[in-house]
Amino acid sequence: MTLKQLEYFLAIAEAGHITAAAKNLNISQPPLSLQLKALEDEFGVQLFERDKRNLTITHEGLILQQRAREILNLVNATVRDLQNLGAEAKGTIRIATIVSVCNSLLPEKIMAFNKTHPQVDFQVFEGSSNHVLNLLNAGSVDVGIIREPFNTSLYHSRFVREDESKDEDTDYFAAIALPSFFDGLQEDTIPLAALKGKPLIIHRRYHDLLVNACRQRGFSPNIICQNTEISSSVSWAEAGIGVAIASYTASQQLKNDKVMIKKIVQPSINTKSFLVWRKDTNIANVVKKFTQLFE
Repeated sequence: MTLKQLEYFLAIAEAGHITAAAKNLNISQPPLSLQLKALEDEFGVQLFERDKRNLTITHEGLILQQRAREILNLVNATVRDLQNLGAEAKGTIRIATIVSVCNSLLPEKIMAFNKTHPQVDFQVFEGSSNHVLNLLNAGSVDVGIIREPFNTSLYHSRFVREDESKDEDTDYFAAIALPSFFDGLQEDTIPLAALKGKPLIIHRRYHDLLVNACRQRGFSPNIICQNTEISSSVSWAEAGIGVAIASYTASQQLKNDKVMIKKIVQPSINTKSFLVWRKDTNIANVVKKFTQLFE
């Protein structure tokens, strides 16, 4: 297996046809077909189902497609990092970030960095903390900005202060639900104990955080669903299935007129944001300089 074969395979998978892939690669069709057959022979699996007009990728092909992207991303990043080690700060910094930081603090940091390092450009990817960590672990980005909790044994980290006017910046948790779930409560806050017995919908990253907070108030939460996307929690809340628990900034991104959003108090549950990068990876000098903005 060669890197060129992986590039050819990805081109075929994207085009869904040998002829179209060959045209996109600006090569003739026969050698492309031979390279695909060589890959299948080497792995001993069929990567595409073939008919007269199109190719349909198989389950084995889907696995290779994902791994091939990760391999090529890592190779490209390695070349770039080696070229930038010890060199003048230039190149590309790839950042994956949660939406709230991307829309608030990150533009300010990038503008400040660009003034002193004008030869540096950026690639920015937005998503949930889980999505950010997946990109980071795959080598698709250099650094990520996420909310706690995360495995501190795997990542270097720096606290991200989203509002420099505050001594401590946190994002508090909120309860999101149809008005009927709040029993006519008029305040913008809700005591944690008031959620006892209510059907709760949470992101699984926050399971331990929420359970521990509830147990400290003398009850176990009635969690009816754990998921991996805050948007799913809000959708379930909008449907009237239960009360979604999410960070306030996330709830503001997804809020609608049907649901009410109340800050959880007594106690409040807060999470902080962190810039993270992998401990098992040597980052380029230009990336290292960028992380120093968060000291």
